[in-house]
Amino acid sequence: YIAYSSQALDAKNIEGTIQAAKALEIAQTPNGATLKKIHDALLNAENPLIVVGSEIRTTGAQREILDLAENYSLPVAVAFFDYGGFPLQHPNYVGMLDAMSDNNYDVVCCVGYRQNTRASLEDDKFPDAHTVIGIGQDPSLLGNTFALDFDIWGDVKHSLRALNALWKPDHANLAHIQKRKMDLAAQAEERAAKQRVDAAAKSKDNPIHPIYLGDAMARNLADNTILVSENFRASDHLMPFGYGDDEWDLVRTSGGSLGYGLGGAIGTQLAAPDRPVVLSIGDGGVMYSSSGFWTMARYSLPILTVVWNNMNYQTVRTNFAAWGGNMKAQNKYPETFLGDPAIDFVMLAKAQGIEGEHVHDPSELDAALKRGKAAQASGEPYLLDVHITNVGAGANSSWHRQIGSQI
Repeated sequence: YIAYSSQALDAKNIEGTIQAAKALEIAQTPNGATLKKIHDALLNAENPLIVVGSEIRTTGAQREILDLAENYSLPVAVAFFDYGGFPLQHPNYVGMLDAMSDNNYDVVCCVGYRQNTRASLEDDKFPDAHTVIGIGQDPSLLGNTFALDFDIWGDVKHSLRALNALWKPDHANLAHIQKRKMDLAAQAEERAAKQRVDAAAKSKDNPIHPIYLGDAMARNLADNTILVSENFRASDHLMPFGYGDDEWDLVRTSGGSLGYGLGGAIGTQLAAPDRPVVLSIGDGGVMYSSSGFWTMARYSLPILTVVWNNMNYQTVRTNFAAWGGNMKAQNKYPETFLGDPAIDFVMLAKAQGIEGEHVHDPSELDAALKRGKAAQASGEPYLLDVHITNVGAGANSSWHRQIGSQI
């Protein structure tokens, strides 16, 4: 399988070289020499980075990745919108890789990482790294879009445990390891303070700002929540995801498709009947599978649905704007505006047996979320239709085709 960027396919008179890939190392028992090279690279790096993916959770390697990050004082980034991949409140967490620069890292270790690839120039990651490492169980995700210097193809948990065994307590006394730890703690404190300031600054916005909605959900909803997210413009990065019993888990697809949200939430609640499940979904996403509300009601599944309602396919609109051209120049984005008439999601849910309410004003938000939480605790599904503001390119556009008079 080879993917080419659209720019390359459209270009004329160009030449390129496909580099030969070396065989991946299959690690039933990780090769000791390879482990030592990885250990030395991580220990001695000037500016290292760990990138974690979904295989941390699927292999139960949470404790092992925490040990690796904490022992070596390594910054940790998560994969594409995979905010459940590492505890977001942990001082070593630095962000989502696709939303941060991948420059200036000299050693990068990808663990169970599924790259978000759209066959573009950005797929060639980590231009400044002299050592790129891959550890994972799926060989199709190792060395497929950027070259690896060291690799282990095998059980992620077992491989991390073997790597951690090379750490010695005396390593913690190394000056650069101590500096890494202090720098990460300072960055985490600065990031948390900025998030608090940003949420407070948006707390009076009407319509409600997505940042304030995310902050309010994190503050008001139940511990140990499983959040099913079908919303690329939600504030998942503000949710208390982590590995602890009181922290949240995230369920979402690895790609960018829509339509899985309601079914995903129903399946999650059936699989975890003793945990609170929250469906965080955009108004456009609801329209793919809204009959799922009937299923929630029929089987008394106590799912709290939070609809981020901006009357827009916002991700589609901002992608259109990113391409430029006539749509951006005219500020007209076909088939992305979902108003005129506005969709009443409370009525849509009520018609299928689920109670709910509209939330228009930020001052109403905390109380509404608490009512939703109480409905969950009583064993009933509930829906909050939260009216939020548009953000990003074309946010002020409500243009849509008027064709009725032409029929």
